[in-house]
Amino acid sequence: MRKVLLIIFSSLALFGVDYSTTFEGKRFIDKMHKKYGFSKSYIRWVLSNAVHREDVLQRYNGKRKNATDFSWARYKDKIFIDESIELGKEFMRKYNYYLSKAAKRYGVSKEIITAFIRVESKFGLYGNEDRSIDVLTTLAFNPNRKQRFFRSELEKLFLVAKKSNMDILKIRGSFAGAMGCVQQMPSIYLKYGVDLDRDGVKNPNSMADCIGSIAKFLRVNGWDNSKEGVYRAKVSSKDFLKLKSGVRSRYSYSTLIKYGIYPPYKSSFYYIRLYDKYNKKYDIFLGDSNYRVITLYNYSKQYATSIALYAKELKK
Repeated sequence: MRKVLLIIFSSLALFGVDYSTTFEGKRFIDKMHKKYGFSKSYIRWVLSNAVHREDVLQRYNGKRKNATDFSWARYKDKIFIDESIELGKEFMRKYNYYLSKAAKRYGVSKEIITAFIRVESKFGLYGNEDRSIDVLTTLAFNPNRKQRFFRSELEKLFLVAKKSNMDILKIRGSFAGAMGCVQQMPSIYLKYGVDLDRDGVKNPNSMADCIGSIAKFLRVNGWDNSKEGVYRAKVSSKDFLKLKSGVRSRYSYSTLIKYGIYPPYKSSFYYIRLYDKYNKKYDIFLGDSNYRVITLYNYSKQYATSIALYAKELKK
């Protein structure tokens, strides 16, 4: 049955499809009307203007390999080079007013906010290539491994547009539906969106509002400016290979010492072992509670470590 549906939708894609006229589209229209009070004609109009994105769908059906390399070696090669650090410093000068405002309001550093925006979108250079309505409608109404999730995010996109008084057709994001310079899905933006520039709109494509939303996320989830996030660990043997490394791999001070890993001070830490495939070696770090906060945004130790280290570079 799944294969039949895929063939049907692929055929529709060749000729174009008006999602407002499909069975699932009509059910969605009724649901949005009953659940949130949207006008049926409005939902119908939006869906009729959504463009099917077959290239996006293929990413979630295993037909197209994602060429993005999320290895630790690539993060090091792209994030920590001099050019990247200078871009961060330039960004901080350009947006100092909003960074200072967010830092004061939410109690987080300018550097950690800047680090998120660097890693997520290279300061707005990427992350706005696609119309969010096209991406989420395609993924919500066609069989794929995360269809239920995308159906929910499509609902939330309508709520974002309504609450922010935005034209839903003008909201832009990535091929996965994440919006703006800090790449937040609609459900996340509903929770953490901020109108930092006070123009009356919580706009995911506004740099000022992006600065505010990531600062709010950090504050709500327990960011502590007195902590560094990650520390490079000293090791005395290869026993560190015996410990499990992961987002939840937290060990006591005594356990770390037992395996030849020396923390910066006496406390428990998250153990982070990352392999640099270019230099064929392991980099060992220890994470504090701020490291855990970063992983709540993206469940990747490479990502979280890069964010924390980039922020530390900016502070030098």
